[in-house]
Amino acid sequence: MKALLLFLLVFVAASGPLVAQTNYVVRTPNLTIPGTNNTLLGPSAGNLTMTGQNNVFVGTNAGINNTTALNGTFIGAYAGSSNTRGSLNSFVGMNSGTNNTTGNNNTFVGFQSGVNNTTAINGTFIGANAGASNSGNDNSFLGYNAGASTTTGNYNVFIGSGTGFYNTTGYNNTFLGFYAGIGNTTAFNNTFVGTSAGQSNTTGNANTFIGVASGLSNTTAINNTFMGTSAGQSNTTGNYNTSIGAASGFTSTTASNNTFIGNSAGQNTTNSDNTFIGSSAGLQNSSGFYNEFIGSKAGLSNTTGVSNIFIGAQAGVGNSSGGGNIFMGYNSGQTNTTGFGNIFIGEIAGTNNISGSNNIMLGLNSKPASSSLQNAVAIGNNSRVAINNAIVLGNPDNTSIAVGIGTDSPEFPLDVRGTINLRNNGKIKFAHLNNPLFQGTTDQFLTVNEQGETVLAKHRLRIDNVNQWSDTVFSPTYQLKPLSQVEQHINLHGHLPGVPSADEVVKEGVDLVKMNALLLQKVEELTLYSIQLEKENRQLHQHDQQQQAAHHQQQKDIDELKKIVKQLAERK
Repeated sequence: MKALLLFLLVFVAASGPLVAQTNYVVRTPNLTIPGTNNTLLGPSAGNLTMTGQNNVFVGTNAGINNTTALNGTFIGAYAGSSNTRGSLNSFVGMNSGTNNTTGNNNTFVGFQSGVNNTTAINGTFIGANAGASNSGNDNSFLGYNAGASTTTGNYNVFIGSGTGFYNTTGYNNTFLGFYAGIGNTTAFNNTFVGTSAGQSNTTGNANTFIGVASGLSNTTAINNTFMGTSAGQSNTTGNYNTSIGAASGFTSTTASNNTFIGNSAGQNTTNSDNTFIGSSAGLQNSSGFYNEFIGSKAGLSNTTGVSNIFIGAQAGVGNSSGGGNIFMGYNSGQTNTTGFGNIFIGEIAGTNNISGSNNIMLGLNSKPASSSLQNAVAIGNNSRVAINNAIVLGNPDNTSIAVGIGTDSPEFPLDVRGTINLRNNGKIKFAHLNNPLFQGTTDQFLTVNEQGETVLAKHRLRIDNVNQWSDTVFSPTYQLKPLSQVEQHINLHGHLPGVPSADEVVKEGVDLVKMNALLLQKVEELTLYSIQLEKENRQLHQHDQQQQAAHHQQQKDIDELKKIVKQLAERK
């Protein structure tokens, strides 16, 4: 009896404390084979000839073909059943990693996860059928059917049910979200984040779509970045686009080189080469291209206008088909619709312009007075221009406006320090003192008063004494040069006697009083020469008449002699 009690005491001590029998505990090895430190549980789990170490195979046929593989964990019927030398693998789920043979460092969790993986390494597939067809390396698929069709594609990360489902050889892709990149086949270097992001993409490369349904319709397009719910949703083959903001670039299908940033920016654009930044910027743009709109609602109504630059909230908000415009400032060019080639800079600059073209408005509320001016310029706050082909400086209603050239403190409407040079027959015109619309002649002259101000005044040229005037030409003692001497002087000097040469005038100018007297002197000399010629002409005429009378008498005498001679001849 003592021997029996001693046996029971030793048995109990060796077995540990007595507890309720709800556990299955196996704490001691039961075989020296196969390998070392292996745990095999289940019908045909592992095999008795393998030499691999530190493996755990649980389930029917789990790891049944293992030979030298190390540190593997296969849990589930047929999990890793074809594995021979692949080490550091963890396959959990029925048929997970079933066909893996020599692939290492893989983790497959879920029914048939990585079922056709054979030699690929560094894969992480979690979810039923995740990576089911994989033979590529360094892939991570998480979710039901995630990357299920991927074959040789490498370096992919698919997270979400159905993500990258049709991907075959595509690589370097990251798809995150339900159905994200589900249609991708061979495309590479894509990042799709959000439900259905890049859902239709097949072979388009280097795209980044972030947001629900962003890039939804993209198929083969490349190098696009769409961020925000439905951003770039309709794009199919357009390349090099950037749409950031909900519904930005929503309608565009094949357009390229667009940049839309902001809620609904460029939402209806179908053409290429536009940049819209700001909420609803370029919202209605359809076929317009080469446009730059920056600011909330900038260029909102533009549809077909091209080559416009609108910067500022609601800048060019009403423009529809106008092109080649530059509007900068809040609400600048707000009323322009079809005008082109305009430059409006300043808050609400260019207000009133609708169809006018080639105008420049600079300054707060600088504007044309009507809707269709051409080639008009208004500069300054509240400046206003009312006619075509005109330049206005300052607000015409402000009588204190002063413009300075060469001075920083002008005191007059136009204050110039320096020389004013008028070229090419330039003119200065002064309004008539009493009637600004006067178009006739006047006896008033431009002069300068004692304060240096230029004024209009009646003016006469005056002389100091009678000797300064030209009446001396008619004096009996005046020596009028013979015309032969005048001719000789002209031939020698190239000008009349007493008249300054052109070189002298260029060098010294002229005295208007003396010049007028000199010119009158030459006119009076010319009168004297004319009188002399008239006298000589009368004398010659009288002599000519006398000569004609003598000639007539001679002819008469000759005729008489001829008659007598004839009579004498007839008598013989």
